[in-house]
Amino acid sequence: MIARRVLWVVLVGGGLVFAAVFAYAVVSALKGPNEVLAIPLSWLPEQWRWSNFALPFTQTPFARYLGNSVVVGITVTLLNVVTCTLAGYSFSKFRYRGRNTAFVMVLATLMVPLEVIYVPLYALIYDLGWVNSFAALIVPAGTSAFGIFLMRQAIDAVPDELIEAARLDGAGVVRTLVSVVVPQLWGPMAALALFVFMSNWDSHLWPLLVAGDDAHRTLPVGLAAMQSNNMGANGLPMMMAAAVLALLPTVLLFLSLQRKFVEGVAMSAGIR
Repeated sequence: MIARRVLWVVLVGGGLVFAAVFAYAVVSALKGPNEVLAIPLSWLPEQWRWSNFALPFTQTPFARYLGNSVVVGITVTLLNVVTCTLAGYSFSKFRYRGRNTAFVMVLATLMVPLEVIYVPLYALIYDLGWVNSFAALIVPAGTSAFGIFLMRQAIDAVPDELIEAARLDGAGVVRTLVSVVVPQLWGPMAALALFVFMSNWDSHLWPLLVAGDDAHRTLPVGLAAMQSNNMGANGLPMMMAAAVLALLPTVLLFLSLQRKFVEGVAMSAGIR
């Protein structure tokens, strides 16, 4: 009981720290330029300026950045769910020569930092003529070794008897996957979608390398450009408002998929 209470206090304390940072960002977005850096610090603004949340849309290409991130994030997430599920199904339920070796090679790529492959990957993107295009933002992120590992572990928990019964009834490979396996994987698929979407939504370095124009900039790159163009106290409320707006999609997605996320992680980890 003592250990549980200590753990509870630590977790609640950590949660309050992160919540305080988010609350300060929201409150700062509602302040005037002179209040943000005022000393002594005041949590509540003298006048609630809700119009600050409209400033990123009227004074910067924030709507374009937001739309680009939504398109890229959703497309990359769907691609990862499909490709990782197919690869995980192959590694889990099919028997063929070199299967385990191929799976180990996939896992080995997790030990390679992404920054190591950015130079040759950028050279390939340049040769393909994909610089400053959505293809450069979507295709390289269309699958992931972690996603393949997660789905393989989840599919291992699906009883082989169900798959054999479907095959005896005449179902093919695709029909078995769609009708028998996938309905057992909504939790892991939701967890994978959340992981991928949040990672892609916050990605900065790769989009900075391959998408330098406003037409293809995603939110992290766009926010950095906005910050450099709106330095000083006068631009802080607008930047805080833009940061809060950029954070909302991931928060809402996590809250909507929270239960499935926990179920998926528990299933993939073999927790019963």
